[in-house]
Amino acid sequence: MKHRLLWASAVTVAGAFAATFTACASDENRSGPDLDASVVPPPSDASGDAMDEGDAAEPAVPCTDGVLCPFGPFASDMEGGPLDLRTHINAIRARNASDVWIVGANGTVARYDGASWRRSDTGTQLTMKDIWLRDKDEVAIVNPKLMLRRDPDAADAGVDGAVPSADGWMTFGDPLVPSEITYVAPAVSSVWMAPGAEWAWATTLGGNGIWRFRVVPETNRIELQHGVPTGVCTTIGCTKMTSVHGVSPDDLWIVGYSGEIVRITGAQSDVPDYQPFDSQTWAELDAVWVASKTEAWAVGGGGVIRHYTGQPYAWDVVTDVPTTETLRAVWGSSANDVWAVGDNATVLHYDGKSWSRVPVVGLGLRHPDLLAVWTPAPGRVWIAGNGVFLSLGGKP
Repeated sequence: MKHRLLWASAVTVAGAFAATFTACASDENRSGPDLDASVVPPPSDASGDAMDEGDAAEPAVPCTDGVLCPFGPFASDMEGGPLDLRTHINAIRARNASDVWIVGANGTVARYDGASWRRSDTGTQLTMKDIWLRDKDEVAIVNPKLMLRRDPDAADAGVDGAVPSADGWMTFGDPLVPSEITYVAPAVSSVWMAPGAEWAWATTLGGNGIWRFRVVPETNRIELQHGVPTGVCTTIGCTKMTSVHGVSPDDLWIVGYSGEIVRITGAQSDVPDYQPFDSQTWAELDAVWVASKTEAWAVGGGGVIRHYTGQPYAWDVVTDVPTTETLRAVWGSSANDVWAVGDNATVLHYDGKSWSRVPVVGLGLRHPDLLAVWTPAPGRVWIAGNGVFLSLGGKP
C-alpha cells in the first residue's frame, strides 16, 4: 500500500479556508467512464477465456427469485421492436415504478408504464447520456449544449423552429451561457435532478467538472451555469467529475476521476456552497448514491467502495468488497438495500451489514458491462448496460 498526501482546499462562497487531509491511496485500477457510445459497438467476443470472472452463470442455470435474469426492452415483445443487443443503456430514471425511462446509444429512449415497455422516437441517432424527468415533460441530455424536450402540450415547432419527432421530441436550441464562461465540456458524464427542483446538476470530464442548468420559463431555453467557480474548481480538484446524486434539491454529492468528492449545499440558491472531502483513494469514483444527510456510497475502479457516515471531512474505506472489477453505478432503496454494478456482469448487494455478489443468468457466455441500476423497493431492482437489461427473477 502506497501512501501519499492528498491536499484539498475547502472553499465556500462565504470565504476561503484550507484543510489538509492525509489519504491512504492504493493502486486500484483506473479505467474511466465510457463517454463515447455514439456508435453501437460490435457484439462482445463470447469465446470465453476473458470471461472467467463476473457473476454471469451458465445458460442452464434457471431464473429464480434470487438471481438476476433478462427482462424488458431487449425482449422481442416490446412495442416498437426490441433494442439491438449492441445498444448501451446509460441511465435508468423514474418518477415512480409505473413511469420508468431509459436512455442510451443511437438516440435510444424507452418508457415502462407499469405494464409494458415502449420505444420513444427521438428523431436522432445521437447518444443520450441521461434524462431529466420534470413535472410535465422530459428532457433528454446529449451534451451540455444539446438537449431534447418531449412535451405533449408543446406547439408544432420548438425553439428556433425545431420540428418535433414522431413522439414529440425537439431540441431546445442553443443554451444561454454567461459571458464569463468560455469553455463548455463536450460530454456529460452524469446528471441528477431532484423532483420539482428548478436546477438540475451535471458532471463533465474537462474544464469545470461541475455544472447546473435549468429551463428558463420566460424563454423556454436552457440556461447553463458553473456549479462551482472555475478558479475554485481548479484548487479543490473538481475538473474531471463523473457522478452526482443528492438527498434533497439543496444537498448533493459529486465524485470524480481521481477520487475527488465534493458536497454541494444550497444547490438551488443563487450561490451554492461547496466543500471537498477526503475519499482516501486516488482511484476513479464512477458513481455516488445518497441515502440520507449522514449516509452515502461511492463506487469505482478496481472494486473500490467508499462509505460516508457523517464524518466532517472524510469518507470511510470499505475493505470487504467481493470484487476487483470496476463498479460503474450504485443505487439503493434504503440504507439496508444498496446495489452496485459494473464491468463483466458484476452485481453486488449490501444488506446493511456486508456486500455480497448476486448471480446473473440467462446471458449465455455474454458478460456485458453494467452501467446503470435503479431500485424502488427491497426485492425489486433493475440493472442495465451493454446490450442487457436485468431484474430479479426476470420480473417487472
